[in-house]
Amino acid sequence: MKRLSGLLFLFLIIVFQGAAQSGVSAGEEAGINAEADSPRDSPGGGPEDTTGDMADTPDAAAAGDSPDTGNTAAGEPATTVKSPNIPESQEIKLFPAGGHVGQINALVYDEAGECILSAGADGFLGIWNIRNSRAEERFQLSSYSLLSMALRPGKTQIALIESDLMGSYRISAWDYVAKKKLFILRFRDPLSYITYSGGGNFLIVSRNARTGVVFLDPETGELLRSPEDLSGLISFAATGRSERTMISYSSTGILSYWELDTGIEIRHFFVPPGIDSPVLFGNNRFFAGIDHDGLVILDAVSGNEIIRDTRITRGLLCPADSGAAEFIHINPGNNASVLSRYGITNTGKLEVRERRNLTGNIPSISCAVTAGNVSVLGTTAGSVLSLGRNGSTRVLSTAKRIRVREAGASGGILAFINENSTAGFIPLDFTAIAGNDTIALERCENFTHIEEAPDDPEAAGGSGATFLFWQSDTTRSAPVLRQIPDTGGGSYAAGTGNAARTMSGIRQVLTGSIRLTLDKLPMQFPLRSVSMLDGNILFLDSVGTIRVLSTKTGDEIFSFFAAGSLDAAFLDRGNIVIGRSAVSGNTPFLKVSIETGETVPLSYPASIGARIYRGTSGTLYGAAIDGSSNTAKTSILRIDPLQPAASLRLIEYQGEDTGFGIVECGGALASTIGGDGASLYSPRGFIPFERSPGLPVRLINGGSCFITIDADGNISWHENQTGKLRALLRLYENTWLLEQYNQTGSTIKTGRLTGTRQGNR
Repeated sequence: MKRLSGLLFLFLIIVFQGAAQSGVSAGEEAGINAEADSPRDSPGGGPEDTTGDMADTPDAAAAGDSPDTGNTAAGEPATTVKSPNIPESQEIKLFPAGGHVGQINALVYDEAGECILSAGADGFLGIWNIRNSRAEERFQLSSYSLLSMALRPGKTQIALIESDLMGSYRISAWDYVAKKKLFILRFRDPLSYITYSGGGNFLIVSRNARTGVVFLDPETGELLRSPEDLSGLISFAATGRSERTMISYSSTGILSYWELDTGIEIRHFFVPPGIDSPVLFGNNRFFAGIDHDGLVILDAVSGNEIIRDTRITRGLLCPADSGAAEFIHINPGNNASVLSRYGITNTGKLEVRERRNLTGNIPSISCAVTAGNVSVLGTTAGSVLSLGRNGSTRVLSTAKRIRVREAGASGGILAFINENSTAGFIPLDFTAIAGNDTIALERCENFTHIEEAPDDPEAAGGSGATFLFWQSDTTRSAPVLRQIPDTGGGSYAAGTGNAARTMSGIRQVLTGSIRLTLDKLPMQFPLRSVSMLDGNILFLDSVGTIRVLSTKTGDEIFSFFAAGSLDAAFLDRGNIVIGRSAVSGNTPFLKVSIETGETVPLSYPASIGARIYRGTSGTLYGAAIDGSSNTAKTSILRIDPLQPAASLRLIEYQGEDTGFGIVECGGALASTIGGDGASLYSPRGFIPFERSPGLPVRLINGGSCFITIDADGNISWHENQTGKLRALLRLYENTWLLEQYNQTGSTIKTGRLTGTRQGNR
């Protein structure tokens, strides 16, 4: 294969000290853009390497040889296993990993690893042990939905089609064992198909709006030479192991063969158009699929139609195995799905060799693959089923998780809200959580967000922890200010070197905690954002009304309206800053005095002031968006309220992102802009956080550590100067598991979780 001239440079731009560094794609003609491992490049030099590592963090679902016990109920804990990082004296029960949240879009079978890989709409990759009938591992590859997946022959590498389902498509390649990203490419048009060549020496990608297929280097993503005359919407392509020729099918109704050394078409046949779920089977002799007239089977050598069955009008097809003249058809139904194994006889007839009705509580089937004598099915609900030739049917076991969705830190305590409408409080210092401790959850009625107060002794009537519980869906339930005073059992102050509050101390203060219901907040629209400082709370609703209330009395002390307001935060005790849409001559940022109502426009060259954040140091940060929908850039600024035009651009992301997190901690700044992970910002460049199983969705200042809530519902602690993962907390149905990491490995603590009953919503 001859490589095209030029390299694929990074698509994203990072700016440091106001000096833009840009990279231009040499694959522009192919409509491809390379993208960095994080959406930021290192400042002051060339683009960052497109490869990057996910931390190989031991999962609570570490592989173990649990016996095959027949039908395994979902959520059943695995049998006792030993982790290489746990002394034999600390032998404990580990749990299988969780399943997918939402539909499974693709399954592949890694025969060498004896595992099934699943790619889901939630952006996670699942690894399933068929022999032990359980999920082994789960980690998030992308904030996008994973639409399709291919396994590289002879390697532990996969390639995926990703999409945000709003017109943006990407190809990524990973070593799934090492959790290492090989490359990621952004495409400007939809993608329809991905596979590896028979020997795994190149990757075949089909695009909807451009010429046929492109070939990519499987290690680097570099564009390779491909047949120039191959056009149309290609929904299937495959090569033999020698990789000399390729067969392709276009939905316009053309089955063609190509000589890859020359890129010349050898022959083509006109066949039925619009064939869905195409498969090649029987030692590449038969090509089958379903069109508008039903099942059709072609002779792949001649293109002749040899079998037509008009009774099979929908469903999924997959080969029974690589050599047999058999294929599997799954007809999904509302109440029951039917799995049929078809074979082609020596006389060219189609016969049913197995048929099974999948009844009961089995969700709709979304994808399928064969693994030896087992058919493996993915469902729209995120579960995986294995169907043995002996008639056995198993739902592969997953742990029943309680996922954390929101958290806040104040006064040495971490408060969190779970997806099941419960809330809990734990020490901010994870080392204060002891093995066998009990974490008690309580009902959390109608709250989805937590806002933590900066150190404010007056707010809680003394030193202690202050949290505001609120929700953004509706304002029917008034926000609640929860104040937990320090009763003298220890210090709550995070990062001060004092002893952290222990679990027993937290339980003592929760009993006497004070509540203040902010029922004087006269807002009838969903809340957009909240900010707290020096005994005051700022609320911004969705129509642009800002109200400031006292944390002591709940009384309103200031109100203001600004059309197009997107975010607001305190600048200091007497002033707030608003981020807004810069229309009709408005500036993207506006400073307002809550004492006099005086307004001061903060002029900056941007069309939208999307985010406002005040760090613990008092530094004000903002996010500005400029450009059209196709050329939008999002910049994170260090705002200078006195000279706004001189505000420093810290990060520039090529795209629009308003939902990222940004937090100061221990003098360091971290953000999740771009949605592909968290990174520390420093004059030396950007340092990616060591990854937890999921991508971070919330960043929290934990004093000595950054704390993240990831998309898998885990709480993780990261060093605030290096981003290294220090600890990871998972909540299960009746158990919590804390894994702490050090230079030599990890240790695990477990304890009881109570009060897991779902609260009122």
